[in-house]
Amino acid sequence: MEKNIFNRFVFVLGIVFLLVGGLLFYYEKNPQVYNTFAQSGINLNFLDTLGSWEKELACGDYFSLVDETGKELDRISRFVFIGDEFILEDNNHYKVVKVEHQQNKAIAKLVGKEDLVWREEWTEEPVAAMVAENRGNVGVYMTHTDESYVPTDGTESKPGNGGILQVGNVFANNLKNKGVASQISFNKHDPHDANAYHRSRKTAVQLLKNNPIAIVDVHRDGIPDPNFYKTRVKGLPGTKIRLVVGRQNPHLSANLAFAKSIKAYFDKTSPGLIKGIFLGKGNYNQDLGPRAILIEVGTHTNSRTAAERGVTHFAEGIPHIIGAAVGPGAPPPGTRPGLERTGTGKAILWIFVLAIVGGGAFLLLSTGGWQGSLTKLSELGKEFSNYLGPKKIEEKSEEKPEKKSKVCVEEKQKEKN
Repeated sequence: MEKNIFNRFVFVLGIVFLLVGGLLFYYEKNPQVYNTFAQSGINLNFLDTLGSWEKELACGDYFSLVDETGKELDRISRFVFIGDEFILEDNNHYKVVKVEHQQNKAIAKLVGKEDLVWREEWTEEPVAAMVAENRGNVGVYMTHTDESYVPTDGTESKPGNGGILQVGNVFANNLKNKGVASQISFNKHDPHDANAYHRSRKTAVQLLKNNPIAIVDVHRDGIPDPNFYKTRVKGLPGTKIRLVVGRQNPHLSANLAFAKSIKAYFDKTSPGLIKGIFLGKGNYNQDLGPRAILIEVGTHTNSRTAAERGVTHFAEGIPHIIGAAVGPGAPPPGTRPGLERTGTGKAILWIFVLAIVGGGAFLLLSTGGWQGSLTKLSELGKEFSNYLGPKKIEEKSEEKPEKKSKVCVEEKQKEKN
């Protein structure tokens, strides 16, 4: 009887594991579930390490970011989640409060206006001295190495050989031309999916071995309208650049401050070059350092030539920005927080926790209360001892006759004497 109870318990516990594992798998592959619960007032932030938050929409699809009156404020070819924030070109700061997935629309509320100021003296920071002290190294890589520009590359995607590699290379070379050492990686991270950021993490870690003052992940957006990022750079066609900061990393404040300093500089020197700052639910490998940034250089319907002009101009301002970043009062050169370990370990822990909770709930329901649950657990303990103990019991029972016979022999020997 007890064996049957134990077997049933193991069977039910196995079913609980399967159900919990299936739900977590569905949650990870369908991160929009987060918005459904969030809009119902249910907070699932404790499952943040499981979701594919960096997942992008198919090229040409996008979310419209609108205010509470329905006026479109911005567009982005990424999944948008409740709690995401964005700072527009005019520095108005919005926070997403509702997401309508069927319409690919996110409703945002104005939370204030950023006061982004670039001080003139920061522009005069001694870049040459900074480089001489090995404080100006910038790491450059491309997570989505397939991203391309249709007018010049002929397609929106070239796996492992996208036009974005050339845009990244132009960025790195222009940093060097401005006196800032740069290291670029052309490692491939295909296919283009949310897991690409896990693959590019190894590349980012390799670049960090050189203690860069900043690390830049170069992308292009997927907005179909070529005019959305269109601008003029020194009188020629160019593209604007959007800055993306991940909300789920311990360096959020530092990375956001870095993004704001970039926007402040270009707002003063080249108004309109920076499209804005998007704070998205996700990590984007920005937990690796306090000056990690993702940039969107135009969109797939812009020409690569225009994108290269945009990123060239962007590179011209970076020496002044990082020069100010390592100036008086900044962290000592070469220092950065340790690498963070996130992901599967926490996910497994949550599976075990939920399984235990499920098993406990089963015991309560099946026994009718705490007393019955404790009794059932004690019976299971006896069941385990029965599985583990028969051999020892048999050994003890065999020892007693031996001891008894030995005593009898000794007594008989005494009588003879």
